[in-house]
Parts: sequence; C-alpha cells; structure tokens
Amino acid sequence: MKPRILIVDDEDTIRYFLKLELEQAGYEAWDAASGGRALRLLQTRAFDAVILDLRLPDISGQEVMHHCREHAPETSIIIITAYATLDSAIDALRHGAHDYILKPFDTAEVLASVADGIARRGAGILPVGLGEEVREVGPLRLDPQNRQAFLNDVPLRLTPTEFDLLACLMRAPNTALDSVTLLKRIRGYQISEAEARSIVRVHIHRLRHKVEADPSNPTLITTVQGGRYLLAAE
Repeated sequence: MKPRILIVDDEDTIRYFLKLELEQAGYEAWDAASGGRALRLLQTRAFDAVILDLRLPDISGQEVMHHCREHAPETSIIIITAYATLDSAIDALRHGAHDYILKPFDTAEVLASVADGIARRGAGILPVGLGEEVREVGPLRLDPQNRQAFLNDVPLRLTPTEFDLLACLMRAPNTALDSVTLLKRIRGYQISEAEARSIVRVHIHRLRHKVEADPSNPTLITTVQGGRYLLAAE
C-alpha cells in the first residue's frame, strides 16, 4: 500500500504542485484548503504524514496538529511556514512536529522530509545526544540536554533533523560519515544508499546555510569522496 500524505494549505498552487510531486514520487496524496476540511479527512482516514500550513482561513494549523497528536500520534507532521510564523513553527516542534520548512521552498526539501518522517514513524528513537554534556567543535557548541546549538555563541534555529545531524557529526569530528550511517545513527533505521543520500543531502544543504559563512564553499561541513560528510575541526 502506498504511503498516504495529506497536504493542508489554503494556497491552490502549493497544493497542486505538492500533490503532483508526491504522486510522481509514489505516494497517495490528498489535499485540503482549510483546517475544517483537514479535520474531516483525518477523522475518516489514516495518513502517514501531514504537510501542514499554520495559517489557515478557519481552524488554525495548531488545532489541526493538536488533533493529530491526540488521535493519530504516529502521523508525522511537517510544518510549512513563512518567516512571519517561524516562531510558531518552532513551538510546534516542541509539541511533536517532525520538521518545518520555510516558504518559498524546494519540493525536494518536502519530499526528503516526508520520506524521513515516514521512515521514523513508530521507531521510538530517542533524540541524538540525550544525556551527553555540552560539546564544542571549532565555532560550534552543542547543548544536547536543551536541544540547542550555537555558532560563535549565537543560537541557531535548527529543525530536529538538522540538530541531530549536527550532533552526530560533532560526536566524530574529522571523520567522514556516509549517509546510510548518519541515518542509522540519528533515526535508527537503515535504507538503501540512494534513498539515504537523497534524504541527507537536502538536510545537509539546509544545515550549511545556517552554519557556513559561504554555503557554496563550505569549510565546516565538507563533502568527502563517495558522498560522505565530515565536520572539520582544527
């Protein structure tokens, strides 16, 4: 059975193109232009993931997410949001959302997040680094207990997957790690190399834009031959 995805957004163009891309990627995609429509669908069907805009014309995205958390806790919630609602998206992460993606976005980001969220469903994986002490590598500092990361003492706004990837790389500085190993360590599951690379590549790309002075010429998170990634430490 194909994984079933629900797209909740009041912008017709976004729903149309996301539905098209998801169906081409092998998913069964449903869409809703309002929170009320989304709740009706969630009450009658099971979804593997919900791509959810926080700003909806009737019921808020937070209410839709609350319904999912209460009645379908294994459903992965992926927030899509504008900068104006970024704080709300981060708050949603604290209440169980899998990821957030800023508008405008590349559909590859969404597909990678959906694949990651579905693979993680029900895995019961603890956050990476839980129980560890604060770790520092070069200009980066990681506080695993509070799930916070800093660059030159400035707080970074990272999604859960970005934080876990950074934590994994910081635990083994100057060590090249392949995508399969990274996903195994941060999510507890193992998939094919091609699938792992497609998921990790997108998250590394986003992470570089938050930690590198020049993301197109990275000096902290570098790519090593064979599609591996390395956190360079002095």
